[in-house]
Amino acid sequence: MTQQKSEKLKALVAKGKWPYVLKHGVLGWGLPTAILWSAIMHFIDRIPFTESIFIALILFPAGGVLWGLFMWFFISREFNKMDKSGL
Repeated sequence: MTQQKSEKLKALVAKGKWPYVLKHGVLGWGLPTAILWSAIMHFIDRIPFTESIFIALILFPAGGVLWGLFMWFFISREFNKMDKSGL
């Protein structure tokens, strides 16, 4: 693992699990995906954007929480490996 990658990983873990889940899961994946999905559904299925966005803004951010927790598991595992190797 490079020094730059290990520093990024340390900084990420230092911020904590829930800020990571909120920033990367909900805001970074859930909201953009909800907007994109709603736009696609509007043009493909002719569903009004306002109808699909309400559903999407509930489901995709909830999925973002799960995605963020899943990714946090891998990040913390990588951090523990790095910590044990002494980097």
